[in-house]
Amino acid sequence: MPVTKRLTIENVSLDDEREMDAFVDQMFTVGLERVQAEGDELRRKGILDSEGHMLLKELPADMNEGVERDFGG
Repeated sequence: MPVTKRLTIENVSLDDEREMDAFVDQMFTVGLERVQAEGDELRRKGILDSEGHMLLKELPADMNEGVERDFGG
């Protein structure tokens, strides 16, 4: 019998292997959706290309090698 309720860490039965499998599948699905949405946003902003490679290679000025850094302390 498939699980139809939304499983959370509070309501999943740790003793039920099928319910645990459904919980893990649910978490992977939600996680993948979030990663894809973030990738879409980075592509829209021009930070990633269509294959997921970074287009911007430059560092902020204070991160370049040999630059004096002020950490505000």
